[in-house]
Formats: sequence, C-alpha cells, structure tokens
Amino acid sequence: MGWDEGSTKPELVTSTPGVSNVAASNVDVEGLDTVLWDQLPESVAICTAQGVCHYVNPAMERVFGSLGTELVGGVLWELYPDVLRQELQERFQRVAATGEPEEFEWHFMARERWFVLRLFRGHGRVYVFASENTAEKKQEAILRGLYDETRRAQRHAAFLAQASEVLASSLEHDEILQRLTFLAVPPLADGCIVDVPMPDGRVRRVAITHVRTELVERARAYHERYPIRLDALHGVGKVLRTGTTEFVPELRQDVAGGQARMEEVRRQAMMELGVTAYIIVPLMSRGRVLGALSLVNTEGGRRYTHADVRLAEDLARRAATSLDNGRLYTEAQEAVRARDSFLSVASHELNTPLTSLTLNVQALRRQLEASADKAPESVSNKVVAVQRQLSRLSSLVRELLDVSRITAGKLRLEREDMDLAALTRELLPRYAEELSRAGCALRLEAAETATGHWDKLRVEQVFQNLLSNAIKYGRGHPIDVRVGADSERAWLSVADGGMGIAQEAQPRLFQRFERLASERHYGGLGLGLWIVRQIVDAMDGRIHVRSAPGQGSTFTVELPRLPPAR
Repeated sequence: MGWDEGSTKPELVTSTPGVSNVAASNVDVEGLDTVLWDQLPESVAICTAQGVCHYVNPAMERVFGSLGTELVGGVLWELYPDVLRQELQERFQRVAATGEPEEFEWHFMARERWFVLRLFRGHGRVYVFASENTAEKKQEAILRGLYDETRRAQRHAAFLAQASEVLASSLEHDEILQRLTFLAVPPLADGCIVDVPMPDGRVRRVAITHVRTELVERARAYHERYPIRLDALHGVGKVLRTGTTEFVPELRQDVAGGQARMEEVRRQAMMELGVTAYIIVPLMSRGRVLGALSLVNTEGGRRYTHADVRLAEDLARRAATSLDNGRLYTEAQEAVRARDSFLSVASHELNTPLTSLTLNVQALRRQLEASADKAPESVSNKVVAVQRQLSRLSSLVRELLDVSRITAGKLRLEREDMDLAALTRELLPRYAEELSRAGCALRLEAAETATGHWDKLRVEQVFQNLLSNAIKYGRGHPIDVRVGADSERAWLSVADGGMGIAQEAQPRLFQRFERLASERHYGGLGLGLWIVRQIVDAMDGRIHVRSAPGQGSTFTVELPRLPPAR
C-alpha cells in the first residue's frame, strides 16, 4: 500500500483492544520486549537491510492511519508519499551499507505537518524513528514572520527618514520630484515616474528614472504617443482624478479578447516597456492632488505586496508635503518681491513731491520771518507745524527707500576718515527743539576724538534713529549720549529713562516692521532699528541693547576703527 499526498484516510486510527496485531503483540524483536517500543510517543519502524518492515509501533499506526498488520511486511519507503520515496530509499540504503546514522526533515504538505526522520543501524536491522515537530515549525514560522515584519518595518522607517531629509533639501518643485524618482529606484522599483496635472487638463511628465537607461527614452516616446487622460478608467489619469491608489501585482499578457481600449493600452505598455506590475499612488496635500507617483516592475524578480503599497503611500505623503512647502515658499518669495517692488516705486514717487513741498515751505517760512509786516503768530506756528510734519514724512519715505535698497542688495558704503565724537557734537543742536517739546534734558559724555573709517551719512543716520527713539520712548526723562574709543573700536551709546523693554521681547527689536509699543501712542513703521542693524552690519560692527521694563533702554553701537582686510 502507499500513502499519497491526496489520501483522504482518517489521520488517527486507534487499534482495538484485544485484537491481535504485530504492533500490539509481545513478540520479541531483536531481543527487546515490544512493550517498550509500544510506549514511545514517536513513530518507530524496525526493518531489514532491504527495507522490509518487521515491526511498527502504535504511534506509527496513528500517523499512517493503518493497522500494524497492514504495514508490517511492506517496504518502508513505499509506505510514504511519492515525493519522499526516492530520498528515503537512498538514505535508508546508505545507512544499511555504511552504518552511519542520518537525520532529515520532511514536510507533509497535504496535511501541513512536519516530521524529523532518524535512521540507525544495529543488530543487522535498520531502525527508523519519526517524530512530529509541526507545533515547533508553526511557532518558528510565526516568529520568523514577526522578525521579517520587524526588519521590513525598520528598513521602511530608515528609507522614509532618508527620503524626508533628501526631499526637504530643496524647495524647487521639479527638483523635488526628480529626487523622488532617484530615491525610489532601485530600492522600491525598477522604474519610477511622476506626473502632475496641468490647469488646461493635460498631464505633464515631470520626472522619470529607470535602472535601464534605454527604457527612459522609450517610456517618454510611449507617453507622447499615448498621452495620459484625466478621464481614464485606469492608471495615472484615474489616480490624478480620484486621489486613490491603484495597485496591480501582476499584469499578464494573456488578457482575453474583447477588452476595453484601456486594457489594450495597458497590454501595449507591458509589451513595449516590459511592465509586469505597478503601484500608482497620489501625491496629496491638504486634500489636493498634486501629482501621481508610479512604481513599475519590469525585471520580473520583484513582487509587490500591500506592504510595498503602504510604503509608497508614505513616501508620496512626504513628497507632497515637500511640494506644498516649496509652493508656499515660492508664493511667499513672490509676495516679498512684490512688496519690495511696491515700496521702491512708492517711496520714489512720494519723495519727488515731498522734496518740492519741503523746499516751498522752507521758503515760505523764510519770507514770513524776513517780512517787514509780521504775520500773525498763528500763521507762523502753522507753517512750523507743517514743516515739522513734512520732515517726519520725509524721514518715513527715506526709511522705505532704505528698505528697498537693502533688500535689493544695493546698500553701498562711501567710507571716509571721520570723527564720531565731532559728528555727535555737530548733530545734537538739530534736536534742541524736539528735546524741549519732549521734556528731555540731554547729557553728552564724549571723548575728545573717536576717529575711524566709516560712511559719514550712514553713521549720522544711525545716530539720528537712536536719538529719535530715545526722545519718543523716554519723554520727560533725561537722555545720556556717550562716545568713546580704544585702539581697535569706537562706540556710541544712547540711554533713556523711559518705558523699557522686556527681556523676551528684545530679540524682536531689530526685525523689519516690528513694533513693540502701542501704535496708538507711538508712530513709525517699525523700520528704524532694522535699518540701523543693517547699516552697522555692513560696516562690520555690532549693536546691542540693555533694558528692563520701567528702567529705560541703552542702545550701544560698536564700530571697528578700520575695516577688515578683504
């Protein structure tokens, strides 16, 4: 008899008590009491050197689903399934001839059971022991699966971490997508393609990479011959339209006749490009489809699984985030350029009539002062007020002009030898009226000289900004101005006793359009200190502030007396 893989015999048949059979008898086999063999949990067969079974124990009966009387007398290897017979026969005969024991594992696939067979020779007989290790094998398979899954997850996490770093290294749209294809080939695919929808309904192929360079041009030519349609029922068009993943683990050539045209195109793609499987995932950010990432298998050795689909979707999400960041950055840059362009044009346009108006008001004031017939005091006061507001407006326009020059990189320095102490003494009288109106007494402590090689007009602008701020925020308090120098640097500090600045707010002081005080009580554009910082930086100096709420503020500018060697 034989034991075929397709056998439907009951797996367990227990010998009936009292029925005589070789396995249950007490016949002595090779001088041993069979009762001992009968108690063993593993299957035992004792055979002649030619393979004829003289004895089988009850455990073997249960495995074969047969009585011992049916097994004894048969050739051992003929009792086993066909797939095992040749190997078992060769091993049995080798043990019988050499006396060297052998051990091997056998998988009974029809019943998903595993056995370990051990063969020994002794007393002219060959002993065959078979022990089942199905439970151990299944546990091993579970553990191996968990291990493989853990390793796969680790590899995926490492890949995605690298991908995030690479994708974040650029903000240019097409460069991000090209890097995306380089990342995917060959770790995830033989070929990788990225397509994006256009406003006119067409689809643009942005990037393509393949392990075989000759297929890149072939794929481009194919795309030109068969443009992607957004109303397509399958492929890139469907993914771009619906935002859902499409996964085809096997693209067969034997597609049945009568298929739709899309199936024909897919079959042509397979034949021309060698595509055997593909994954297409959408690049989505904030509910908007930005493109489609296609991973294709053409070499035949790679098999895609749902784990690969999840990895592709994770990669696509990271790429979409980089694209969205790039888009936002580009929009922000364009907005900044538009703003700076507006500031430049507006400030130039405002400056021309302001200059003319300022000259006319100055001329009117001189005429009033020189006239024999004194104008009413109210008229003179109004002219003075108009002149003061014009001066303030001109200062604001100059700040806008400086912003446009600085952001355009056109802040040029005209360096010359000058004395910072002398310049400070020269400028202070211009602020006498403003200091008086604010109720601020000014105290000057200056070295005899503090010479250096700087841009005089820009240093004057720095001093004017610092002193104007001290007057604005330190009303009713004295202002201290100090000028000094040593062998390497000169410094100018302006200290007021006003409202002061909290420590956490101080880093924002030198930012553009930053205002820490109430706009209702203090005017200005929030540009003065930012411009001061840019000028000081351009002259290789530094500016710092020391302040606390209610204790006033001290701004100190330090400038190297000689510019550094270039």
